[in-house]
Amino acid sequence: MSSLVTGSVAVCTLAVAGLAAAPSAAHAQASVLLKNQTATAVVETVDRDAREVLLREGNGHLITVEYGSAVRDLPHLHEGDHLKIRFVETLGAQMAPPDSPLPESTLTTARGYAHGHPRGVIAAFNRERGTIKAIDLKTHTASFVTDDGALHVAVLRTQAMQDFLATLKIGDVVDITRAESISYVITNENVPQPPTNGQQLAVPAGDSVAATPAPATQAAPPAAPLEAPPVAGQ
Repeated sequence: MSSLVTGSVAVCTLAVAGLAAAPSAAHAQASVLLKNQTATAVVETVDRDAREVLLREGNGHLITVEYGSAVRDLPHLHEGDHLKIRFVETLGAQMAPPDSPLPESTLTTARGYAHGHPRGVIAAFNRERGTIKAIDLKTHTASFVTDDGALHVAVLRTQAMQDFLATLKIGDVVDITRAESISYVITNENVPQPPTNGQQLAVPAGDSVAATPAPATQAAPPAAPLEAPPVAGQ
C-alpha cells in the first residue's frame, strides 16, 4: 500500500482498472478506484513509543505501519493478534468552483465491531489544488502546478480520467483528492466483547499516518468489508 500521506511527486502514472463518475458539461469531475486489496496478517511487534506496528502477512511479507500521535480511538493491537486487513485507495478530480477556498487534507479514525470482533479504520483524504499548464490528448497527459509551486505530470490511464481531461483547458483550476484507508478486524478466537450500547465512534484527527508495505498480496476478504471512502465530487 502506498503512503497514507501524499508527498510532492513529479510524475503520476494512473494505471488503474476501476472507474466511476463520468464527467458532465455542467460540473466536470471524475473518480477512479486505484486499489482495493485484502490480506491476513499477524502482529509481530508493537512499538508504542515510536508508534509503529510490524505485521507479517500470510505469505511471510512484512509490513511496517507508522501512525501519528493524533491517531486514536482504535482497538489496541498486541503481539500475536491475528488480523484481516483491507487497503482502499481512490483518486478524484473536479473543476474548482470560482472563489472557493483551498481544499484541506483530513485524517479520520474510527473503531467498532464486526460480528463481535474489534475493528479499526484509518482514512486519510489528501487534497490539493492544481492549475493546468499543458494538455496532450493524444498521450492522455496533463501538466499542472500545485499551490506549493511543484510541477506535476499525470498520465491518465482510465477512460473516466481521459474523458475528464478532454473537458479541461490550459489555465483551468482543478481540485484533486487522493483518499487512502486501512481497515482491520482482529480475528482472534477470544476477543473483547462490544459495548452493550453498540455505539461505533468516529473521531476526526489531524496528524499524519504512513504505511510502508511489502509487495501486496490477495487473500480472503475481511469479515465485514468496508466501502471505499468518498472522493471529491461525490
